[in-house]
Amino acid sequence: MKLTKLELSGFKSFADTVTLTFEEGVTAIVGPNGCGKSNVSDSVRWVLGEQSARLLRGGKMEDVIFQGSAARRPVNVTEVSLFLDNSDGDLPIAYREVVVTRRLSRSGQSDYLLNGSPVRLRDIQDLLRGTGLGSDAGVVIEAKMIDLLLSDRAEERRSLFEEAAGIGLYRDRKHSTERRLEETAVDLQRVDDLVSEVQSQIRSLARQRGKAERHAKLSEEKFTVQLTLARRLLDHLAGEAAGMEARFAQLADLLPSARQCLSEGEAGREQLARARAAAEAQRTEITRRLATLQVEIGRIDGDLALAAERLANASSRRLRAAEERAHMEQRARGGRRSRSKPPQRATRRCAPPGAGAPKPSPVAQVTRR
Repeated sequence: MKLTKLELSGFKSFADTVTLTFEEGVTAIVGPNGCGKSNVSDSVRWVLGEQSARLLRGGKMEDVIFQGSAARRPVNVTEVSLFLDNSDGDLPIAYREVVVTRRLSRSGQSDYLLNGSPVRLRDIQDLLRGTGLGSDAGVVIEAKMIDLLLSDRAEERRSLFEEAAGIGLYRDRKHSTERRLEETAVDLQRVDDLVSEVQSQIRSLARQRGKAERHAKLSEEKFTVQLTLARRLLDHLAGEAAGMEARFAQLADLLPSARQCLSEGEAGREQLARARAAAEAQRTEITRRLATLQVEIGRIDGDLALAAERLANASSRRLRAAEERAHMEQRARGGRRSRSKPPQRATRRCAPPGAGAPKPSPVAQVTRR
């Protein structure tokens, strides 16, 4: 297995897509300071899964994306692909060429691809573990890593030697196994708790089972009693049904005569309805005539009152006329007595014409009226 090609796009100083092909032998990258030589090694470390931006000489992971320059605009996505020749089958995958790709956008979305298929970082680490490749392996040696080799502290040199000897694979497996054992211990504790809880539930279910069995037995007895009661009720209802059938037959025999009586009753009702209508019309006519008679009686009462008033007036005039007649007769008798006496001489005065003519009697006036 060997590195055959490295493809960078938008990574740090590589704004355009750049492809670096590694031929047989040793490949050296030379150039002045600041031309981007270290960015090539950073890209290899980054595509292998490095998560520390400090080791990539940046403050945050988005700093690996091309930030732009005076002549170029910044890009939003960076992508690095590492091509590995797997002709000898060192990698446990059925591909002669393995392409590991990492893509990062400014929104923070990071994707890992293995031969174009989306995978997890853990999948890539598991694939490369034991081959000497990895973000923390010795395949990429920085200047500070040389300082670790020359350090007086055995722990710092030991980590590099273990990684170079392939012991890191077993150390990672040990840590993973210890973590799984801890998780298993927690799971066992949880299982013990569940067993205790299940045992208490079993005891409770045993009590409930006894109650359920007793309930089933009582339910069977109850069903037997209900069945006996239902049979007795069925017999009683059968007797009542027989009596009702007899009564139905009797009523069916009486039905024609009842219908005939009903028809006669309907005819009598219609006749009475017509008589009632005629009586209503007659009552209406009588009411109308009574109203007319009441009006006529009122008018006659008014005439009688007027005639009575006139009669009273005539009676009063008649009494006055009788009194005046009696008074006139008395005066006439007095005049006859005075005429029967001898005449006396007296000086006659000349009276006006018509002075000696008698006044008409009030009786005569009344007669003329």
